[in-house]
Amino acid sequence: MHLNTASLLTTRTIEFFPSEELTAGSHKRTVQALRIARSTFRQRLECSVTDCQGGILIHCQLDDVNSVLQVCEVVEQKLQKLRKEPLTGKMVEQILSITSAELRLWSKQGRVPTAGHTFFSNGRKQVSLFLYSPDIVRELAARPQQIADWRHPNRS
Repeated sequence: MHLNTASLLTTRTIEFFPSEELTAGSHKRTVQALRIARSTFRQRLECSVTDCQGGILIHCQLDDVNSVLQVCEVVEQKLQKLRKEPLTGKMVEQILSITSAELRLWSKQGRVPTAGHTFFSNGRKQVSLFLYSPDIVRELAARPQQIADWRHPNRS
């Protein structure tokens, strides 16, 4: 679970601090996760949302604890969907602290496998972007020595 409801009954507060497991270390994913939680609670409940370092605090008017918990379940489902969404190349570059040239090369070599691609239009031009599995990127982010070895293969 990503939402902390431990103090819901006492302080009417739900805490949400996006974990690296959820965001894969991506700042953009962190912003998306916060936006999902913030907007879902505001749309469905009488509550206020306060930003704090690295997360948000949601203060609910507790008319019915069950309705608050139902909204928590909706948010959790949305966050699980976000967790599984493929990452763009720019996100992977930011998470792994690598260049676009390195990502392109390592993708061609199969070291960073792609998980598909998406298209968008830029005027009349159709642009294709590779997408990457968040699970594979999380594994690579946990092994920075692997990236260093790929950069300097002859170093012992």
